[in-house]
Amino acid sequence: MEIPGMLTPESLESGVIDPKSTRKYSPDQAMVVPVYTDNQDVVIVTWNLMPGQENESHAHPNGAHAFIIIEGEGIYIKHQPGTPECAEFPVKAGDTVNIPRGVVHGIRNTGDSPLSYFAITTTAGGEYQRVVDGVVQEH
Repeated sequence: MEIPGMLTPESLESGVIDPKSTRKYSPDQAMVVPVYTDNQDVVIVTWNLMPGQENESHAHPNGAHAFIIIEGEGIYIKHQPGTPECAEFPVKAGDTVNIPRGVVHGIRNTGDSPLSYFAITTTAGGEYQRVVDGVVQEH
């Protein structure tokens, strides 16, 4: 996955990344900041959401996924909204959310301050995909 500004094994230096340095907010839309890829099966980005913003529900068919909440609070949405399986869980700074491959998920900032989290995806060597409502999104 080629994303400008993303660190790679060649540019990583010490390997220590301050997650707060990856916060970048916009009042107009959720902001995604590239962090790291090993160009094989790991991608890390930071999602930054102002109050009311969300990372829409989607799935990664090939990718196990985890969120590490850096700051703020919100709701983690598990499974497709509008289905009987859909459930919402509160999340806050310091929490980790683990998402198995193929599980539809999303997150919404329901607090009154910014919400930021690392999104770590591993593809087990498969292609990175983001699927919204059954449609593969371009990245």
